[in-house]
Amino acid sequence: MKNCNFYAILIVSFLCACQAFLPSIATLHAKQPQLKLWYNKPATKWMTSALPIGNGEFGAMFFGGVANERVQFNEKTVWTGSPSVRGAYQNFGDLYLDFLEGPECTDYNRELSLDNAMGTVSYKVNKVTYVREYFASNPDSVIVIRLTTPGSVNKLNFRLRLSDAHSGTMDIMRNGITMRGSLDLISYEAQVRIVNEGGIVKAGDNYIGVENANAVTILLVGGTNYSISSATYIEGGPKEFHERISRRITHASSKSYKALKESHLKDYRSLFDRVRLDLEATMPNMPTDELLRTYRDSKYLDMLYFQYGRYLMISSSRGMNLPNNLQGIWNDSNSPAWQCDIHSNINVQMNYWPAENTNLSECHLPFLNYIAVEALKHDGSWQKVAKKEKLRGWAMHTQNNIFGYTNWNINRPANAWYCMHLWQHYAYTNDLDFLQKCAFPVMKRACEYWFDRLVENNEGQWVAPSEWSPEQGPWEDGVAYAQQLIYELFNSTLNASQILHVDPSFVKELGEKLKRLDKGVTIGDWGQIREWKHSPDVQGNIHRHLSHLIALYPGNQISYHLDSLYADAAKKSLESRGDGATGWSRAWKISCWARLFDGEHAYKLLKQALNLTYATYVTSDDKAGGVYENLLDAHPSYQIDGNFGATAGITEMLIQSNQGFIQLLPALPEVWSNGRCEGIKGVGNFVVDLYWKKMDLVSCLIHSNSGEVCKLYYPGIGNAKITTLGRQRVKYNRINENVVSFPTVKGRDYKIIL
Repeated sequence: MKNCNFYAILIVSFLCACQAFLPSIATLHAKQPQLKLWYNKPATKWMTSALPIGNGEFGAMFFGGVANERVQFNEKTVWTGSPSVRGAYQNFGDLYLDFLEGPECTDYNRELSLDNAMGTVSYKVNKVTYVREYFASNPDSVIVIRLTTPGSVNKLNFRLRLSDAHSGTMDIMRNGITMRGSLDLISYEAQVRIVNEGGIVKAGDNYIGVENANAVTILLVGGTNYSISSATYIEGGPKEFHERISRRITHASSKSYKALKESHLKDYRSLFDRVRLDLEATMPNMPTDELLRTYRDSKYLDMLYFQYGRYLMISSSRGMNLPNNLQGIWNDSNSPAWQCDIHSNINVQMNYWPAENTNLSECHLPFLNYIAVEALKHDGSWQKVAKKEKLRGWAMHTQNNIFGYTNWNINRPANAWYCMHLWQHYAYTNDLDFLQKCAFPVMKRACEYWFDRLVENNEGQWVAPSEWSPEQGPWEDGVAYAQQLIYELFNSTLNASQILHVDPSFVKELGEKLKRLDKGVTIGDWGQIREWKHSPDVQGNIHRHLSHLIALYPGNQISYHLDSLYADAAKKSLESRGDGATGWSRAWKISCWARLFDGEHAYKLLKQALNLTYATYVTSDDKAGGVYENLLDAHPSYQIDGNFGATAGITEMLIQSNQGFIQLLPALPEVWSNGRCEGIKGVGNFVVDLYWKKMDLVSCLIHSNSGEVCKLYYPGIGNAKITTLGRQRVKYNRINENVVSFPTVKGRDYKIIL
């Protein structure tokens, strides 16, 4: 009896110790619920209800039809146009499955799992369960569709057809189809192969038939002979290109479905699982369209939408040195809105706002490498824009295709905006090799462009002459859009120069220019941040662009940590713009209000961004904007930047690190009063986990990837306890009651308990 009491006391003591230690444990295990989009009916429209899969370069939208399945597919480089013709991003083609069972079914379910990057369709016909699985594998460069009938045999009967969105040729073999053709510059090819388990496969006139199979794996590959590193943007002849595509599908077909799936899951989860968000909400028992329609206030929807942006990033921005476009990689039209181009005055930049802070730095590289290749390409189009003005360096216009062609309104400050991304990647990763070999040469050339272009005004300041505030107003000297971006460029390049110890003469000129640069942050007559230096700002102007607030977000010049006078002026400008707008514009406002530490306003805009819409036509009508049933952003029409912008905005509400320290929970709305997140990154290559309760931070875990000094901001953190995971106390510098800093060791974790 004494022994029993003794062990009971030990157990109680252990449980009490665990309870005391629970907050720090909780930060390591955010209980994120299952994340999926799901529906009880097939998709009817490509834009509003089909579901996207992608491996970074090659993607598809599946509909989930019962009698007929449509899988529309794209590849990032299927474009018309050339270095001298704009052209447009193109639909690649469609894969159709025609079933013999008919459209009537029961127990229908269609879903897209964000946890696994897999689509699933299931239903019953005549007591037979039919299941399809869909995924786009990055390791094997293939789209995989798996058809099974669990518990039944010899029940799969269908015809497979491939449809070219252009006028190529089609070769049909017993177990595969090859589709090939050419556009203005590129040649394209897609191949599909059927791997059956049981049954018979035979070729028809324009299809492949499958009869009485137990299971079937369908493999789809596709690509073009595009190469951004080539002076002509084309590499290899038809034979070499065909052999490359053939090797890809031969390799994939040599692997079992289990092996293909395991490889896909391991690869995808290595990226997606880095970040978890737990707002203490379970998955509602209702389809996603109904959730949007009747329960938009759902915190589960907030988590789902946040992670959907990360899913879309992984699915559309990996591999080749090309950024995702206005629709990521998904497009069913040969004449899409704005040509599905690379738009340089906000859109492609917003596509990458969540890349670094949501721990997807690898997905940033296709954009960063694209910038470096095009900016430094000898006699390339960006350099030609500068040479035409008799200036050094590089610049571009607003609309850009993948062949270097650039037109419609010169957008000179975009070179500075692009360089913000180069510097940001270094700031978050501390990748010195990247800074030296990739980022700095591009940043230096952009600086030289502005060295040559800037003019001195009557006040002795350097200003950019004859610039615009996209996409409105007059062209005049010293507009805020240009000046704020040039400041960001000069400041970050000066920081890079000091790290790399580069040419002193360049550093001297850069420092002198920066010292006398008009920074573009001026307060106007009604208390606003001025948009134009000379022309009057109109109070109540609700234009969608916030070009004069780049200094607030994504820039760093305006903050309540720096000067409340300018932060209040930025607030005045935001209030003047209003809460209206569609798609990406509303997403931008979420981040701006988060930077002003107003979580309630940011959350209000997030919920407005989740307005369910069915408008597929191009419009700027506020009421038409929001999201479709498939959660794709509606500008409208569909434009993916709003998805990425919203994910970035949610991240800014949880963590900010743009003022020389990591600020924890800077814009937390009351509705998120309890929660956990893990894996979000801060500047300095730190990974941050947070646990909060009743609006107050309970504990924080910092993982140091580079061994830098960690500086944290949170009200009252000056009295926190900081230890290693081994419970060893860490001495820290208490800068004030709200700011602490402490040295870290690369690879170690640090717990902060308030």
